[in-house]
Amino acid sequence: MGLKTENKIKMEGGMSSMTDLVFLLLIFFIVISTLISSGVNIDLPQSSSSESKDKPLEVNITENNVYKLNEDFTTESLSELEQKIKFSINPEKPVITLTGHPKSNWEMTVHVIDIAKRNNIEIALKD
Repeated sequence: MGLKTENKIKMEGGMSSMTDLVFLLLIFFIVISTLISSGVNIDLPQSSSSESKDKPLEVNITENNVYKLNEDFTTESLSELEQKIKFSINPEKPVITLTGHPKSNWEMTVHVIDIAKRNNIEIALKD
């Protein structure tokens, strides 16, 4: 008996979607290049806030387990640090960047994270 299996799966990819994509990109770049060469001016929006407000607060933990806030405030007290953070934080964008020295205690980092969590402040850890 000559039984043959005819259930072979053929893997073929259609190229029509790829060619559509290439033609759309070609049309996009042609339109953009004609706009640029004809001298179309684009009015970009201007920022209303100053750059200093957009910068997050920087909290550094030194080798001696001392907190530094933006390099101008130094303390070992958590309550002083929390009060200074509350006073200095931008209410529109509450973000702190935290940098810890490799020889500092990890508990110091956890305390700063707790302060940020209590006050609904986002925190970014840096190396």
